[in-house]
Amino acid sequence: MLGGVGAITRYLERVMAQARYDLLGPGRYVGELPEQGLRVEASHLEAAREALREALEAWLLEALRSGVVPSGLEGEGDPVRARFFALAGEMWRLAQEASGAARLARGQEGPKRKPASLEEWLQGLGLQLVRRPQPEDEEKEKVLTRLALFLGDRYPSLEKLYERLKQSLSTKRQFELSLAEASQDEIANSTQFCTMLKQYALLTSYHYKSEDRRLRAKASTEGWVQNFLTGGWLERYVAERLRKFLRSKNLPHEVAVGYQVALPGGEAMELDVLARVGERVYWFEAKTGEFQAHIAKYAGLKKVLGLSQKESFLVLLGMDKARAKELSALHGLTVVNQANFLEVFQEALEGNGP
Repeated sequence: MLGGVGAITRYLERVMAQARYDLLGPGRYVGELPEQGLRVEASHLEAAREALREALEAWLLEALRSGVVPSGLEGEGDPVRARFFALAGEMWRLAQEASGAARLARGQEGPKRKPASLEEWLQGLGLQLVRRPQPEDEEKEKVLTRLALFLGDRYPSLEKLYERLKQSLSTKRQFELSLAEASQDEIANSTQFCTMLKQYALLTSYHYKSEDRRLRAKASTEGWVQNFLTGGWLERYVAERLRKFLRSKNLPHEVAVGYQVALPGGEAMELDVLARVGERVYWFEAKTGEFQAHIAKYAGLKKVLGLSQKESFLVLLGMDKARAKELSALHGLTVVNQANFLEVFQEALEGNGP
């Protein structure tokens, strides 16, 4: 039986050998294990290494408690090791069944089995995968993520610019925006964002006249640019903010954008963002414009996915919190805006423990 314990020690050492460390600035070291979704910061290199080791041990403990043996820790070729993990998995399964029976006796829902991946979870629901998330060019990904974070984090001061930009996308014509009565934040953020868009050719033209505080610009007509600016950026923003938050909490997770599935009736539906955290799956739809024609469909899809209201989010750009609360109650979804979705998600995460 000690062979199994030794296998765990060797597994930790092997994974730690793959860790990446970077110096972010004076007294700021970061340690990462991307495959496990772990990231820590510390004041010096040795502290970062120790913190990352502790985070990995906590991650492994949680995985084993949930009955999942991480890749590389299986018992192939070693009967003692295989028996160790088989017995551990069986003990955990029996404990879950006992807990589930107790819950059912009290009229509560039994625990959900932790999926090995989001793809396995979707297939377990009997849904046909029409399209899977495809990796983009790494440099392109970095640029688009940077733009999405800039817009999402500063949206209140960029709202007027964004609305004019969206209007012009449908006409494919140059647009103008007067910043004569705008605050300094609005002016600075609007001109900086347009400069970034022009730098990466998402705008084909841009000019700001400081004398009368008026800017003129024209967006590219390329399809991927149109898709990004009309709504793709918000999906990316939600996904990236989720990843950063979950990494900061050292929680095992998987976040994916753009799974397309065929529903039981044959209708194809794209899932904007899916997040798996431990044994829970959360679903996020992101809309930058009209949502009324879609909300009933989302409420129905929530049932197909077998998710609760606390696991189903509709992120509406600029949505008023009071109205969001009313929409949540009416449609059985958690309606939020781009500024507070992470806070509400954290509350759901902490309140959904076993």
